[in-house]
Amino acid sequence: MSVNPNFRMTRLRARFSLLDVNGDGRLRADDFALLAGRVCAALGADPNSAKALALAEGCRTYWEGLAAISDSDGDGVVTFQEYAAAVPDADHFDKHGSPYARALTALADIDDDGQVEHIDFVACMTAIGFAMPQVEQLFATLASHGGRVTTDAWSAAIKAYYVSTSAHTPGQLLATEPA
Repeated sequence: MSVNPNFRMTRLRARFSLLDVNGDGRLRADDFALLAGRVCAALGADPNSAKALALAEGCRTYWEGLAAISDSDGDGVVTFQEYAAAVPDADHFDKHGSPYARALTALADIDDDGQVEHIDFVACMTAIGFAMPQVEQLFATLASHGGRVTTDAWSAAIKAYYVSTSAHTPGQLLATEPA
């Protein structure tokens, strides 16, 4: 099945710009450390807590996996061109991205009940850099009847956003203009 190149490029640019936390147009290990710190601050998490340390480790693992397949010249920097040329698959995400996704959703699950409250979901997603209208749309899409998002559903949506070639994943809302 062929993927619409405009759809793919829109998603790639959106993901790259969010991962480029310092905004210098390149991805480095520091961007992923900054991302973890920003999310912890937004959720009021103690940076030395087990959950915060798991997120920092998940971000490091994500960076290392991304650099391994994207940093074609080995300079410790991933440009957009290098990022766009790399095509991680589901197995790669399971190894390198899932620790990040699980740690992120666990950190946002303040009371450890497997559910993320609206306020914590919004705080986390806006700290990452997503726009409020898209965050609200994604929450509405993922939320159960109890008005919360399960950590499993959110982790699955993160994976689909990064590896699916479909334009019909919940996370695709994040790479588009709000409806």
